[in-house]
Amino acid sequence: MEELNIERVRAILHSRLSGRGIDVDDVYINGVYSLEKPLVTYSQTLVWALYLKLQDGEVPYFEGDHLGLFVKAYTFDSIHRFKGLEFDEVNGISADIAELFQIQSVV
Repeated sequence: MEELNIERVRAILHSRLSGRGIDVDDVYINGVYSLEKPLVTYSQTLVWALYLKLQDGEVPYFEGDHLGLFVKAYTFDSIHRFKGLEFDEVNGISADIAELFQIQSVV
């Protein structure tokens, strides 16, 4: 089993996404509590979002209208939406990374 650390998570994400010109440190997962009042209550880089879930022993999984991928922290403005990556792909990569660190989802 590999040792879980932020640099290893970054390296794995980089190897999976950099070929498409995606800098994993410039992709943010931002979330709002309510779409009616889109005040951002959650904002992490893709790397940190995955790492924090893995550190808690969880397989990272993101979905829903209240979350999005952005090129800027703490915004939910559509002009800052990240194009070229969707949560389905993020969740697939997350599952692969969790498996590498022997973290299993509790379903």
